[in-house]
Amino acid sequence: MLIGIVSDTHDDQRSVRQAIEIFKAQGLECILHAGDVTRPSTIPLFAELSGCRVIAVYGNCDSERLSLRAAVEAMGGEIHDRVYAGRIDGRAIYMTHIPHGIEQVVRSEAYDLVVYGHTHQQDIRRIGKTLIVNPGAARNWMGAAEAVIVDLADMSTTTQPLL
Repeated sequence: MLIGIVSDTHDDQRSVRQAIEIFKAQGLECILHAGDVTRPSTIPLFAELSGCRVIAVYGNCDSERLSLRAAVEAMGGEIHDRVYAGRIDGRAIYMTHIPHGIEQVVRSEAYDLVVYGHTHQQDIRRIGKTLIVNPGAARNWMGAAEAVIVDLADMSTTTQPLL
């Protein structure tokens, strides 16, 4: 199964639209958003990915939490307060926005994939069996805008530049 990972979209709908086009072309079945959507008006864009599960966590810039939750749930997605910990296609996934405690989570060896955002810097690495992914910011105001695709079958990654 292919999944898309984005973070720190900060209401940049142009970048989100480009990520969605890339994700549609790849036939992704799940999108992970590691926080800082910022405004609920961005969420309906993800509805274009029909049949694609959307899982998000709140970021530190997501102040309109009730509206964000309503928008995400209206399109059949889910948004979590600080952490998403669950299984996707048999893989244990942990996702948060701010990376405090990430190294402990990785050392626990309980997760196949650990996702975070916040830093606006891409970080893709392995520690033991765990793949760590920060896709970087999907908004290009502090550098390159990027998204990442992960193939859960072999845990390979592909970086997708946006714009």
